[in-house]
Amino acid sequence: MPTPTDENSGGTNPDSQSPDSQSSDRHGYSESHLEVLRAYEDRWEEGGSLPFTTVAMEGMGPFSRGKIWSYLWDLGAEVSELEDAASPDVLVLGRERVDMNATCRLLRQREGERLRICSQEMLLGWSMTGVDPNKRPQTVDTFIEGHPALESVRSYLDGRWPGTDPIPSSGEGEGEAGEFGPKESPLVRLGYTVGQDGLGRPSRRDLLHEAYELELDSLPGNYTEEYIEEWGPAESGVRLKRIANHLAANCRNFRGRENDYSLAISHWEEDLRWLEEEFYNPLTYGFTWPEMQ
Repeated sequence: MPTPTDENSGGTNPDSQSPDSQSSDRHGYSESHLEVLRAYEDRWEEGGSLPFTTVAMEGMGPFSRGKIWSYLWDLGAEVSELEDAASPDVLVLGRERVDMNATCRLLRQREGERLRICSQEMLLGWSMTGVDPNKRPQTVDTFIEGHPALESVRSYLDGRWPGTDPIPSSGEGEGEAGEFGPKESPLVRLGYTVGQDGLGRPSRRDLLHEAYELELDSLPGNYTEEYIEEWGPAESGVRLKRIANHLAANCRNFRGRENDYSLAISHWEEDLRWLEEEFYNPLTYGFTWPEMQ
């Protein structure tokens, strides 16, 4: 598979050759590039393997895309253009010449599946530090701001955080009872309660944190396989989305009822805001992003 034409350098990438020749012909790299490559290898070899298998690249800059392509190829990753990628683990977006139609098409196709979205800078930071920037929602905005493609992806994926206003037709949403789900959700089984007789704020958030981190087979309760799979893998965008939708649906369901549920609703809304601040990453919401083995 040939590497792409590197438009940053104004011509065909000098590393456009077979993977075998790339691996054995590193004398063609500058010393600075070799240092970066060794850093990739040293860092990811500490974990025993690359944390991904397939990479799709789209757009150009700020670094030499051909060099990054070659580094990943040397390490054993399968790299391709976005248009040729079937089910990539990682989507690397450059700063310029990004086909957002193709990018958003991939995001729609992969919703609820494993996908990591990175800029070139995020990928390099990941390799150099061993810390995946997407697993730190509090700092990922520093990579997004000023990056045209990531800002566009955020605009596309953002706004999906659930609202708590009543549903106009009947006020019903993804509640806990009847056709909308089991009478007791995994959150209730864990002990999460709100309102006058409910838990205090620290205890509620400890349980929400636990619900976010528990493996799927450790969630309490007996549920159908179809229902429990909706909760997604531990620490995933899918799990966060399910918990958030659950709290928002409770707000919608109980708002406007005859009895006064204002305290319970305020607790759900507070916890929903806390979940967003603590775990929400607009690049990964709805994807099973932590599982990259």
